[in-house]
Amino acid sequence: MRLQETLGLLFLWTLHSAVVYGWPAPEVLPGSKKLQISTIKATAAPARIPRSYSLNLAQRSQSPSDIHVLKPKRHPYNKDQNRLARSNPVAKRVVQAAGYQKRASELQGVTPVLDSTQPSQLKGQEKLVFESQANTYKPNTNLFDATALKKPLPTNRWWLNLMLEKGADPIHPYPYLVRCATNGSSIGLPKFSSTAQAITSDQVIDWQIGDDDKQLTKRLVTGADALGVQVTWSGTGAAQMKSRFYKGMAFQTFVMTQMTPLLRTGHAITSMQPLENAAADMPALTRVKLNSGAEWLIASKPAIQWKKTSGQLVGQAKYTGYVQLAHLGDKPDSNIQVLQQYAGTYATEGSVTYSKIEGSGDARSANIVLLYKTNADAGGDTSYTYNTPGAPSTKQLLSFVLPHHVDRLDSKSLLSPGLTGFRSTKGPLKAIGSNSISYKQKIETVDFTGSNVIADADKTRIQSQLTKDMAKVEVTASDPYFFGKGVARVARLLQIAQEIGDTASASKLQTQVIALLQPWLVKKSNSDPLVYDETWGGIVSTVGLKDSSADYGQGRYNDHHFHYGYFLYAAAVLAKHDINSFAPLKEGASQLLRDYANPSMTDEQFPYMRHFDPYDGHSWAAGLFTFGDGRNQESTGEAINAYYAAYLYAKALGLKETADFYEIVLNMEAASARRYWHPTRAQATELYGEAFKHNAVGILWSSKADYATFFGADPEFIYGIQMIPFTPATKMIITQDWVKDAWCSDQGACPDGMKTAAAHANKNGWAQFLYTAYSVVDRNSALENAMACKPDDGNSLTNTLHWILTSGQAASPPV
Repeated sequence: MRLQETLGLLFLWTLHSAVVYGWPAPEVLPGSKKLQISTIKATAAPARIPRSYSLNLAQRSQSPSDIHVLKPKRHPYNKDQNRLARSNPVAKRVVQAAGYQKRASELQGVTPVLDSTQPSQLKGQEKLVFESQANTYKPNTNLFDATALKKPLPTNRWWLNLMLEKGADPIHPYPYLVRCATNGSSIGLPKFSSTAQAITSDQVIDWQIGDDDKQLTKRLVTGADALGVQVTWSGTGAAQMKSRFYKGMAFQTFVMTQMTPLLRTGHAITSMQPLENAAADMPALTRVKLNSGAEWLIASKPAIQWKKTSGQLVGQAKYTGYVQLAHLGDKPDSNIQVLQQYAGTYATEGSVTYSKIEGSGDARSANIVLLYKTNADAGGDTSYTYNTPGAPSTKQLLSFVLPHHVDRLDSKSLLSPGLTGFRSTKGPLKAIGSNSISYKQKIETVDFTGSNVIADADKTRIQSQLTKDMAKVEVTASDPYFFGKGVARVARLLQIAQEIGDTASASKLQTQVIALLQPWLVKKSNSDPLVYDETWGGIVSTVGLKDSSADYGQGRYNDHHFHYGYFLYAAAVLAKHDINSFAPLKEGASQLLRDYANPSMTDEQFPYMRHFDPYDGHSWAAGLFTFGDGRNQESTGEAINAYYAAYLYAKALGLKETADFYEIVLNMEAASARRYWHPTRAQATELYGEAFKHNAVGILWSSKADYATFFGADPEFIYGIQMIPFTPATKMIITQDWVKDAWCSDQGACPDGMKTAAAHANKNGWAQFLYTAYSVVDRNSALENAMACKPDDGNSLTNTLHWILTSGQAASPPV
C-alpha cells in the first residue's frame, strides 16, 4: 500500500493486504526487485454517522484488508477528407466517427439513432455563457501525445490512469491487469476473492514486455477511441512498440518494430513447449508454464526463436512483428485448444453504435453494437478485413463478454468457444468468437409522470401535503451538489403541482425555480459560479477549480453527472412547463448537459459522453484522480437521474433523435445498475461468490466491489445511495423481485437486509428512502412508515407521497 496526497487531504489507496505486484515498479521495469505492499490499520467508524457527518476517509468499519481507495465525495444526506484529417484533429475525429457508424450499419444492419459525427442538437450559440479559466491541475504531456489527444480531453475513461500523475497505476482491460512503464508494459491475470464485505483481486503481475537492448525509454498514450486506448513506446534508434488495450480481449498484443523482444517474469519458467501451427499463416505458438502454476500461450509472427533462462524469454535478433500473450485459465489443456485457433487476430479500432429504437409499448428495444476493426491477415497492422455476414469465414477476434452482455446477446451461439477460468469484478466472463458484440437493449418507457394514474382522492391528499411543503422551497446551499439537490426538489414540487392541476402552486414554483437557476446559468452571481475550464474542456465550479478538495472534486471532474443531473432535471421541468419563460436559461442548461453527456464526437468544447462506458454499460465517476483499483461508481441512483434528466430535457425541447439516444443510455445504465449493484442473493452469489451475502454493492470499481460507501458503512447508506433521488425513473432500478429479496430480517440469510437497515436509520431521510422503495411490494405499509420519516434535503413529503401513489403496488395476497 502507498499513501497518496491529493485533494489537499491524505487519501489512501490500498491494493488489499494480499496484493503481490512483484513488478514492475511504478516507472520502470526492474530486474528482480519487488514493490513491497504493506497494510494500514483503520480506525473504527462511529457506531452511528450523524447528520453533520463530514468526510473522514480513514474511518471504515471493515477489516484492514478491506480498506481501499477513497475519493472525494459528497455526503448526499446533507448538502479530401483523409488529407484534411491528417492536418486537423477535429476533422480527423469526424472522418473516424463517420467510418465507425458506416461500418456498424453495413455489417450489422444497424441504423444509428443519432449521427454523432455531426454537431449536437444541443449546441446553440458558439460562445459559452460561462467565463473561461485555466485549471491549475495541468495534463501531464509527458504521458500522452498532445497532437493526437487535444482538448477537450477525456477525464473519466476506464484507462485514464495512463494519463494521470506519473501514469504508474494499473489499468484493467478485463480479464487482465496491465501497467505501462516508460520502458515497457506488464501483464497479469488477477485472482479474485470474496468476503462478506468486499470482492477483491490480488493483482499479481506475471510478465513484463520490453526491449532487451533497453532502447525503449518513453511511453505515450497516442490515440483513443470509443472503446479503448493506444500506447506507444519509443526511444533511441528505430525501436518502437505499440499496443491497443480494449476490455475483453483474450490476447494482449504488442506490435514491435526494430527491437529485441524481452519477456521477463518474477517466477521461474518451468516448461516451454512450441506448438504446431494449425495453418501456414498462423503465428508461431509457445506454451509456457511458470512455477506459480500459471500457464500462458505466447504467439508471434514472424516466428521468434526464444532463448529461455529461468526468469525470461529473449528474442535472438532485432524484430519487427507482433507478440501476443494469453493466460490459459483454470483448464489449460482444453482452453489452449480454443485460444490457438484465434491467435494472430487483434483489434486495431473500436466503435459503438446505438440503433434507432424499434417496437412499441413494452416491446421497445434498441440494438447496441460494439464493433472492432482487426488486422487483415493476422500479420499486419495497416490493412483490414471484416467478417461481413454472408462472406467467407475469416479469422475473428476471441473476446470476453460480461454477464449483462450474455443476458442479451443476439446469438447465444457466439458463446461456443467456451473458455473457463476468467472473470472480472462483475462476475464470470464468457468467450465469444466475433468482431462485434451485438445485443438488444430493452427500452423501458419513462416520462415526467409516474406509471400509475393518480386517483382523485389521492390528488386531494397530495394537494394537502403540497400546500405544507410550499413553505419549504428555499435553497441555501452554495456548492453545485447540494444546490442541485435543492433545486431539483423544488422542481419535483412544480412537476407534481402540474400533474394534480394546481396551477396556482405551479406558477409560484415555476417562478422560484427560475429564480434559483438564474444566478448559476445566466447571471453567474452566486458565491461559487460555474466557469469553463479551458485546460481540459468542461464546466467546473470556481471553488472546485481553486481547491481540488472542494465541492467533492468538482474541479477535477469527479461526479459531474451526479451534480449536473439535478440541474438538468429542474431545467427539463421548466422547459416542459413554459418554454418561453425557460428561454433565458436554455444556453446555460444545454452547455451543462454537454459537459457530462455530450452526444457529439466532434464537439470542440466538451468530450463525448464524459462518464459513460459502453462496454460496461454504465458510467464511471472518479474524474482526474488516480486509484490502484481503477475507476469506480457509487451512486447508481444519481447516474440514472443524470440520463433521465438528459432524456426529459431533450424531449421537452423537441430534439427527438437526441432524446432517443439519451433514453437508450438511460436504459443501459439502469440495466447495469440492476445487474451489478442491485443483485438478489442468488445473483450476488453468481457474481460475487458465496461469502458475499448482501443485496447491494455500495461502490463498484474496475477491480473490486465494496459493501460500503465513501461516507460510511451503515447499511441504509449502502441501499439508499443506490436509489436517490426518487423520480419516475427510479422504478427502473427498484424492482419488486429485488426489494422482496432484500426486505429480509434474517441476519444469517441476509445480513443487514433492507428491513433491518430501515429500522436502523430510525425515521431519518435514509429510512424514508427504504420505506419508499418497499412500496413496490406493499404500498399501504410503506406509505405509513415513509410519511413518518423526516425527508432528506433533496426530497420532500410531497414527493414521497406522490412516488408511492404513482409507482407503488398493493400487497399481494398470501399464497
